[in-house]
Amino acid sequence: MRTHTFDYGRFQDLFTRYGISAAGVERLHYSWTEPHRFYHTEQHLSFLVNRIEQGDFRGDDLDKMLLTAFFHDVVYDPTAQDNEEQSAEVLRETTQHAVVAEVTEMILDTKTHRPRTELSRRFVELDMAVVSESDFAGLLEWERAVFKEFQYVDYSLYKMGRLALLDGWRAAYPQNAANLHCLMSYLMHHRPRVGVYAGSFNPLHNGHLNILQKAEQIFDKVVLAQGVNPEKEEALTDITRQRKLKYHQTEKFTGLLTDYLSQKEKECDITLIRGLRNGADLDYEVNQLRFMEEMKPGLKVVFIRCDKQFEHISSSAIRNLEKIEKGLGSKYMPNGG
Repeated sequence: MRTHTFDYGRFQDLFTRYGISAAGVERLHYSWTEPHRFYHTEQHLSFLVNRIEQGDFRGDDLDKMLLTAFFHDVVYDPTAQDNEEQSAEVLRETTQHAVVAEVTEMILDTKTHRPRTELSRRFVELDMAVVSESDFAGLLEWERAVFKEFQYVDYSLYKMGRLALLDGWRAAYPQNAANLHCLMSYLMHHRPRVGVYAGSFNPLHNGHLNILQKAEQIFDKVVLAQGVNPEKEEALTDITRQRKLKYHQTEKFTGLLTDYLSQKEKECDITLIRGLRNGADLDYEVNQLRFMEEMKPGLKVVFIRCDKQFEHISSSAIRNLEKIEKGLGSKYMPNGG
């Protein structure tokens, strides 16, 4: 889904007609291709635009539908509650045309699903077509994409909220109730493959992020767990406040890592992730693993080696650099570290 490219140039006449500059179009492209999007992508935009063009919309109504499609999810932050309001604000910043007022209402209606006009009703129907029209395979693809967008939520909470939402939509769209019921059954029994990347992350550095990126290619979800030793000084990085990890589930834990892993197994299949730089790291990790396997029989572990350009980076080396001169280790840490 992430490789789709939308042809904005095909709508140059529309953008010109409403005074949307090249910078405005570039902002659309940038927004719709943000890396934390998996469903609310250019593929979703392309679906809406194609359905609108295939419909019986003409003149101003066609323009309003297309503008609503381009701007209704131009702001999409799954951690926020005001995406539609922020998307409408981007529209107002991008064009001063009189059509803004009506298109703004249509954008806001996608939040409530209670359209105030006939044209808005038709757009909301298209926006919800994935729910009302998709077969089980289509719904499953949609569900997996939405799950990726909500990685920051603990799966037990995600599952509970998602089932409640699907139950409401099953009543709202009786024509597709059977397929929605199948999706709910899938969710009730599905156990995602979750990797727990645990460490002190003191501080979090670019080598950690390299391991995280690789782990995300293996698991349905990766949780970053920062072990906290109350007898030691506070860590340089609080991963729960790290901007680079905004769309990931980040947690702190005290006590035994094996106990923390056991707590996570109720709804998910859990695997511990250990990052490696070299053979010395492997020897150390294997030795520690023997103790953990005695405390937690059946423990699953995967070792992931960082890329060569990160082999020399370690949290202890960065701490030493910071002691010599404040900021000396910042080049090895993510922006805002």
